[in-house]
Amino acid sequence: MSERPRSVVASLFADYRNFAGARLWPALALMLGGAIAEGVGILLIVPLATIAIGKDLGGSLGRLSVLAAAVPPDRRFALVLVAFVAAMALRSLLIFARDRRLADLDNAYEASLRLRAASTLAERGWTFACGIGQAGMQSLLLNDVPRAGLAVAQGQAFLVAAVMLAVQFCIAAWLSPLLSLIALTIVAAASLMAIGWVRRGLRSGLALVESGETSTGSGFRLHAGLKAALAQGTVPQFIGEYRSSLEQARSEATRYQSDIAAARGLAFTASAVAAAVLLFVGYRLLGLPFPILVTSLVLFARMAAPAQQLQQSAQHIAAYAPSFAAIEERLHGLDPVPQPRPAARPLEWSALRVRSVGYRHGEGLGLVRASFDLAPGQWLGIGGASGGGKTTLLDVVAGLLSPQQGEVTVDGAALAGAHLDAWRASLSYVGQDGSVFDDSVRGNLLAEGAVADDDAIWSALQLAGLDGRVRAFRGGLDQRIGDRGSQLSGGERQRLAIARALLRRPTLLILDEATSALDPRGEASLLEALRALDPRPAAILVAHRPSSLAHCDRRVRIEAGVLEPDKQP
Repeated sequence: MSERPRSVVASLFADYRNFAGARLWPALALMLGGAIAEGVGILLIVPLATIAIGKDLGGSLGRLSVLAAAVPPDRRFALVLVAFVAAMALRSLLIFARDRRLADLDNAYEASLRLRAASTLAERGWTFACGIGQAGMQSLLLNDVPRAGLAVAQGQAFLVAAVMLAVQFCIAAWLSPLLSLIALTIVAAASLMAIGWVRRGLRSGLALVESGETSTGSGFRLHAGLKAALAQGTVPQFIGEYRSSLEQARSEATRYQSDIAAARGLAFTASAVAAAVLLFVGYRLLGLPFPILVTSLVLFARMAAPAQQLQQSAQHIAAYAPSFAAIEERLHGLDPVPQPRPAARPLEWSALRVRSVGYRHGEGLGLVRASFDLAPGQWLGIGGASGGGKTTLLDVVAGLLSPQQGEVTVDGAALAGAHLDAWRASLSYVGQDGSVFDDSVRGNLLAEGAVADDDAIWSALQLAGLDGRVRAFRGGLDQRIGDRGSQLSGGERQRLAIARALLRRPTLLILDEATSALDPRGEASLLEALRALDPRPAAILVAHRPSSLAHCDRRVRIEAGVLEPDKQP
């Protein structure tokens, strides 16, 4: 990722502007209103207090005495205090409304970005998702998206500070144009000096993206291999790799925080020097009246904070904006926010036909050629050596992969568009892993959008042979089962996944080694229970054990990517 800083930042804020649209204008109005209210409050605190006690200031502030002339002298001081409190109260209300609106926009943008990233990933398809990998996906959603959200939040802070600075400078210029011009020169010089820090922030951001992805990948490898490492005594090697990736990430983060701290310290020192210079110039060289000088210095002191905020926000933006570029690069662009659409109605199909289908992942990998027919209620068993193309065939039938040759039709129509959506709504796909989540039993069973009451849930658990185990839990259906179902055995996780599949009421079950963790007797009982369903769903069953395939109406084998003719059981 070698984009120039301007393009990296511009692409992020162009995306944010498109997202926020007209909602930005009220936020800008609140920024301006809050800044004006604060400026007026500061303007009142000294010069109008002087007016209230009867001293004529002369100059531009002398015109304000007209406002107090109609008020009896004994009430002027109280009037000024009331005006000051009212201005500051108004400022507080406007800033509260501003911050609330900006927080809502920021949070909504991050949620939208997360949703768009996930939906774009889904739209790109299964092959694309596999290319990103689990670690890449987690880095995308847990690292890149939040950092892009932080960049937007810092962009909002930058805009708030810029508006505040502009309004306060205008008020200061009204008090003393020459002194304000000197202050502006100091701010411009400081901004030029800060460009180097911003560039360093961009380099840090690029490094943080890379180190974060490396650390996430190492963490996933540690989690996936920890059990074997503990059994084999190789934990030090796993920890060593993880430590190295964490050290790299820590080093980059520390360097970035050091830059922020150094810039903050220099800005504080520069503010003190600037205040001294302005005091000297205003008092010794310009001979400003004391009330005007004090009010100007109060304004300049208040301007120091937004000026520092500009510099720090620019550094943060430069550091976090590359995460948005990483999202676009990883996903090959972002799709718009998906519009809700009604769920497809399951297809009432009568004939599945696979004709000379092939899909090659690479040299010697994937499916060369396969043909078969399947009718509702029929069970087809597929055997063969590992890597022969069995799962690839299932993925093509499910519409996860588009065949590179041949075709798959359902009732004579190719799997595409609304027909594919209806086909997917009519099937359940259960893989060997079982996809069990750190959630309750109920949450796992309803994770794929099924709508079922407790009676339907218990019925599915009973068919899958898991109802007794769940009833033994203290929490029953609401019992959490741990990360990846750690409270369940491998066979129980597979039973849970099959129960979830049954809640969809599929007309086609795709079972890819979905019962491999069960003992032969338990597997036979489960498969016969599935075959006894009325109406019975069709099934495509991939298994290595002949005893598993024996439950099917027909059996085929895939050898070297080629589907051999049907064999009767």
